[in-house]
Amino acid sequence: MSLKVALIFGGVSPEHEVSIVSARSVHRNLLDASFQVEGFGIDQQGGWHSGKNVFDELVALVGKDYKLDQKKRVATLASLLNGDFDVVFPLIHGVTGEDGGIQGFCELLGLPFVGGDSLCQSLCYDKLATRQILSHHGLPQPVFLPFFVEQFVGGRYWVIDQIEETFTYPVFVKPSRTGSSIGVSKVASRSQLEAALSTAFEYDDRIIVEENIVGREIEVALLGAVNPIISAPGEIIPENDFYDFEEKYVKNTTSFEIPAMLSSEQIGQISDYAKRTWRIMNCYGLARVDFLVGNDQIFLNEVNTVPGFTDISMYPRLLRESGVNSNEMMQQLVELALNRERNQRRRDFRSNSNWFET
Repeated sequence: MSLKVALIFGGVSPEHEVSIVSARSVHRNLLDASFQVEGFGIDQQGGWHSGKNVFDELVALVGKDYKLDQKKRVATLASLLNGDFDVVFPLIHGVTGEDGGIQGFCELLGLPFVGGDSLCQSLCYDKLATRQILSHHGLPQPVFLPFFVEQFVGGRYWVIDQIEETFTYPVFVKPSRTGSSIGVSKVASRSQLEAALSTAFEYDDRIIVEENIVGREIEVALLGAVNPIISAPGEIIPENDFYDFEEKYVKNTTSFEIPAMLSSEQIGQISDYAKRTWRIMNCYGLARVDFLVGNDQIFLNEVNTVPGFTDISMYPRLLRESGVNSNEMMQQLVELALNRERNQRRRDFRSNSNWFET
């Protein structure tokens, strides 16, 4: 009998609609790989939904204001917990999904799940934490400054002065905890900076300001455990000034080059940085690591542990171009989730068996 997968998607973040599109694709791929799949959608108010029309139900609720039915929410959660699922596939982009929330929920209940654990998810989702940890390990990154909302509210001109003393324009202003370039601005002058800071603080109370690296956007996909498969690098060639939310998901005008035209030395360096990042951040299952390549230098830009699975998303495209088709990808992700849970149970048993020994 085929394994049963609970696919959780949607969520309360601004990336809600992206998650629905990703989940439709993963749902189709899991079925093609001979798994049983049931979707559990979380609407923008936190309500839980299930059933054969769950995707259409969530789409119909996008942007709608309605009274949350707590009884239905509890009933749907109960059906998830009592559904005898073999594996949970969390596919929520942004808060509660990409930040470790759903993963912690699964850990608490002992449910096997796809992807990194709650600590990995939380750290990788937090751009400031990622920057600080990888800087400690000597991985090359853009120069950055962190700021907190209290600093901005109490002295916005001090913040602006600190930025201008450290960088020359343009600079990037980013919320520490968002995905899909939401809240991110490329700022070309002082007159734009205050508005960009205000926008970033709408999404998080911690932000980072980074130098602008003039160069190419290169990404690699990783799949596995301690020694993951690392795809050939791919290049994103955006139409806009940078690869923002609109170009990622609305305009669809970006072009891609897979594999990217890079020297063998650059490919080797990118693969080494990606593997080191994977291990330092305790990644597991899947991740996409993004780089900036300019002036013969390679900079690590971002780690994404819940990458998109839309038709234009880089993660599945990179793996396909590297010889891993969608069926194999789904099978490996599910098996990795089960292996981790088996290993965890063995560790728990060893710990408990020694509890009363003297």
